[in-house]
Parts: sequence; C-alpha cells; structure tokens
Amino acid sequence: MNYKFFASHTFNEDDGFTAMLGFSDDQFEPSKFLIVQRAHEYDDQDIKLGMDNLHIQLEDQSRAYYGGVTSISVVANTLLLKLNHSAKSSLIVDGDIEIILDLNNPNLKETLLELELIAEREKIPFKK
Repeated sequence: MNYKFFASHTFNEDDGFTAMLGFSDDQFEPSKFLIVQRAHEYDDQDIKLGMDNLHIQLEDQSRAYYGGVTSISVVANTLLLKLNHSAKSSLIVDGDIEIILDLNNPNLKETLLELELIAEREKIPFKK
C-alpha cells in the first residue's frame, strides 16, 4: 500500500548549498510529510558515504534515505514518487509515495518546478 496523504502545505528553500522542498498535511503541526533535499555539489566525503544522491524523509529522521526514487510523476492533483525496494524498506513503506496536492496552494507551482529541477539533476524521470 502506498504512503498517501493530502498536502495542504508546501515549501521550498535554497541556501546556495542545498535545495530543499516539502509537502505536509499541516503547516505548523504536520503528522504526515515528505522532505526532499539535494546538494548543489557533492564532495568526496558525500560520495564515500553514499550521500551523493537525492535525500528523502518521511515523518521523522528515522525514516530517511539517499537515492531510491526511480521516477516522479504529477498527474492531475497527484504527485507520485516511485521507490526501489531498498528505499521502501528504509522508509518503512510497502508501496510508493502518493501525495494528493491542494491545487489552490499558492506555493505549489514553484515547489513542483523545483522538484522537477532536482529530478533533472538526479537523472530521475519526471512526467507531467
């Protein structure tokens, strides 16, 4: 079964070193959320530790993984991140990540554009 929730809130930030974006069921007290991070450049230590990929997190730091996203799609009001087996295991989900988007969210378009750029940099297929 997919990890699924309605995202009433989205955000994206870029500090010049890392791009970060997120989707959550509440702006101030989220119980379900997805955070996506990607460094603009990876150093030798990142590569050595296997941290030279997209980083995703669900709900808390214990449910995080580097890489593992095999494709991303946005169809109508649904964002779907397909995961490989290792990512599913580490994130403790049986299926993929499915997020129902609030199409009236004023940050949504910008957040999805940033997600598309991250997918392009990571060579992850992105369909819309």
